Amino acid sequence: MKRFLFLILYMLPCAASFVSAQDLRTLFMDAPDEVFPLLTKNMRADLVDFADAGMSAKVTNNLDGVSVLEKLGDDYLLLATTASSTMQLKLLPVQDGAIVCVVKTVKAEATDSRIRFYDLEWNRLDDSGMFTQPATRDFLLPGTEADEIADICDIYLVALSLNADDKTLVAEYTMPAYMSADDAAKVKPLLRKLLYKWDGERFVIE
Repeated sequence: MKRFLFLILYMLPCAASFVSAQDLRTLFMDAPDEVFPLLTKNMRADLVDFADAGMSAKVTNNLDGVSVLEKLGDDYLLLATTASSTMQLKLLPVQDGAIVCVVKTVKAEATDSRIRFYDLEWNRLDDSGMFTQPATRDFLLPGTEADEIADICDIYLVALSLNADDKTLVAEYTMPAYMSADDAAKVKPLLRKLLYKWDGERFVIE
């Protein structure tokens, strides 16, 4: 009997870790305020409750604007923090459990994103080896010389999008949105989107 109780007590932390690794709702609600500065924990809990009830998941945030939980799944979340910014959360498997990938995106004339990685306690991870920001030349179609657009593409703006249905990420160079119509017409046909796949340690370009 004592041995049985010992086994139960031993397994409880493992079980709790497994549940937290699978429960994006709890991770979202329990995140520290610095990760979601516009939303208190109560606001985030309300968003989850609304979404689970099939209601419109929106709240008035700390800036008196509206934040909307647009998608909530087992391992993916899309939050419109403001009318011009979003956050995507994705649980990614690693050797010893899971981590949280967060993509923050600001939408102005052109869209720009930043990516961060956290453990399940919301400690920031060293992401230098998990995702390498592509250079502008990486977005060029094969056979295109970088010097053809070097003078036009002088600002680095990239939109990142996590896929809700799998463990991929798409990167798109968005600088043409800031260009003149003539320059954009020259550049757009030379560009491609980049697809990355999570391999258990990092996002690898396909």
